[in-house]
Amino acid sequence: MQSDFVLLDTDVFISLTRGKQTAARYEPMVAGKLVVLSFASVAELWRGAYAMNYKEASRRRLEASIAATVVVPPTDGLTQAWARLTHDARSAGHALGQKAQTHDAWVAATAIHHELPLLTGNARHFAGLPELTLVT
Repeated sequence: MQSDFVLLDTDVFISLTRGKQTAARYEPMVAGKLVVLSFASVAELWRGAYAMNYKEASRRRLEASIAATVVVPPTDGLTQAWARLTHDARSAGHALGQKAQTHDAWVAATAIHHELPLLTGNARHFAGLPELTLVT
C-alpha cells in the first residue's frame, strides 16, 4: 500500500476543489498526501463541466485543479484489472458489475491495481471488495 498517496473518488475531488461543506471532513485525510485521480474521474469531471456549460474561467480552474494531481492513465494492466474486477463483481452480484457503475469500477480498479487507498464519500458503492482499501 502506498501510504504517501491517496486516490480520490470524483465526489471527494469536487468537494475539496469547490469548497463544499463536506471538504472539512476530507481535508485531514489528504493532508500531506499526493492526490491521485483516475482518468475516469477526470472524464467525469469534464462531462460535468460540459453539462453545466462552464465558462472559460471555470474550465481553467478545473484544468488547474486536475493538473495539481497525479492522473493515472489507462494501461494494459489497468484495463485487465478493470475487466477482472467487473467480471468478479457481476458474478458476485456487486454493484460495480453493473454498466451504470462503470466509472466507479474504473476508480476501484485503479486503486486495486496501483495499491492505492481510495477516499470516497460513496463507500457503499465500493464496500465488499476484498482487495480495496477505503479511507475512512
